[in-house]
Amino acid sequence: MFCKNCGKELNEWAIYCPECGVATDKFQSAEKKQEEESNGIAIAGFVCSFFSCLLGWIFGGVGLSRANKRNGKGKGFSIAALIIATIGFFIYLETIL
Repeated sequence: MFCKNCGKELNEWAIYCPECGVATDKFQSAEKKQEEESNGIAIAGFVCSFFSCLLGWIFGGVGLSRANKRNGKGKGFSIAALIIATIGFFIYLETIL
């Protein structure tokens, strides 16, 4: 494999060209794959928020952070998890008081 910028021969696993620093096609495909993956943490937060406020908040917050890095994938589930967990917490407080 050769660098598309400077033409230097590269190792087949190279992510960057050591000569000029340009990203190879391997780096771009790995980056694209990460963007396409779903945000499972956000979905887990949404499901857990119905059973445990604490887990809903944790997974919802982590999912929201990951959504910001993945072009918004899972942002809706994360926000819903945080809202549902908060509502569940207030309902719980009402029942014990």
